[in-house]
Amino acid sequence: MKVWISVLLTISVVYANAQPFEQARGEDIQLQCYGQAEKTTLQSRSGYEWDEKQHKFVPKLGWETGKTNQDASIVVSIHDDQGSIHIPKSLIPPLNSGGSDDGWWRINDLIVGHNQIRGQFQLNGLNKPTLSIDRRSGDMTIEGLMTFNGRCEADDGHRKF
Repeated sequence: MKVWISVLLTISVVYANAQPFEQARGEDIQLQCYGQAEKTTLQSRSGYEWDEKQHKFVPKLGWETGKTNQDASIVVSIHDDQGSIHIPKSLIPPLNSGGSDDGWWRINDLIVGHNQIRGQFQLNGLNKPTLSIDRRSGDMTIEGLMTFNGRCEADDGHRKF
């Protein structure tokens, strides 16, 4: 019985010492994500329109909103509890909060779970897209005024050629 208690105490001490190490160790994740992005656009239009009252064509100016689709490559970098995302310039709105000088945006409310990574980033005061990455399939979605659906691959930093 004393031997059994001694073994249990030894195991509990080893487990107690190992657990803080596991909790303190953060993840270092680099992802390259390829997919399809959709961006809201605003375009000015000019032309002529038939005026029923004047019975002639008159000049018309106006604004039209629309959506454009394009292929995109997005990079996600996570170290411990900090994350950042690199968005192509073509997807960044003209009025934006700046990000960093080289196009990186901080990921806020980052949650790195066993099966999913979630967070949000702020492109401007009104546009705060949320990001979700399934760690099993690699599927990534970004939802906001700009949307993205794609697949991520781990980037180990080594060159391919």
